[in-house]
Amino acid sequence: MTDLTLYFCPRTRSFHALWMLEEIGEPYDLRVVNIRDDIQSEAYGAVNPMRKVPALEVDGELITESPAICAWLADRFPEKGLAPAMDAPGRGSYLRWLFFAGSVIEPAFIDKAMSRETPRQTAGWGDLASVKASLVQALDGREYLVGDHFTAADLMIGSTLNFMMNFNLLERVEPFAPYVGRLVARPAFKRAMARETELAG
Repeated sequence: MTDLTLYFCPRTRSFHALWMLEEIGEPYDLRVVNIRDDIQSEAYGAVNPMRKVPALEVDGELITESPAICAWLADRFPEKGLAPAMDAPGRGSYLRWLFFAGSVIEPAFIDKAMSRETPRQTAGWGDLASVKASLVQALDGREYLVGDHFTAADLMIGSTLNFMMNFNLLERVEPFAPYVGRLVARPAFKRAMARETELAG
C-alpha cells in the first residue's frame, strides 16, 4: 500500500490535491498547515522550503505543485481512469490542460484581479482574452477537455474556474458555468468540499 500524506490548508490551492485524493479513493493522511500563520509557516518550511501547499508525501518522498501531484496520482492509480495511458490518444492534450491552470489561467486572472496588464509579448500566458478564447474553443460542444470522460485535467481546470467564478473574476456563462457545474456535482468534489469546510471551522 502506498503511504500518502497531504499537507493541506483550507481555502487554498491545496484543494486541488484534496479533491484528487478523493477521486482516487485510496486511504490518505491529512496534515493541516496554517500557512497564513508566520510561526507555523516557518515550521512547515522544514517540510517544504517554499512554505506553500499542497505538498504530498509519498513513502517519504515529497511532491509539490498541484499539477505534479495530480499527474503522479493519476499515473500511480491508472485503474481510476483519471489520465490517458502514456501511449493513448489524447495524452498530449491531457498534459497540456493539466498544466494550463497554474501556468496560464491563474496569472492572466491575477493580472485582472490586481488591475494590471503584463505586456503580452513578455507574458507566457499571453493575455486574458486569449486564455478565455482557448478555453471556449476547447469546451465547445464537449463535456470534458480530453476524450469523453473526466480526467485530472478537468479537475485542475474546473477547480480553478470555479474559484474564479466564486470571486466574480469570471462570468457564469457558456461554456464555463455548465462545465464547472458538472464537475462540482461529482461525489468526490462534494466529499473534498465537506472536509475542507469542516477543517476551516
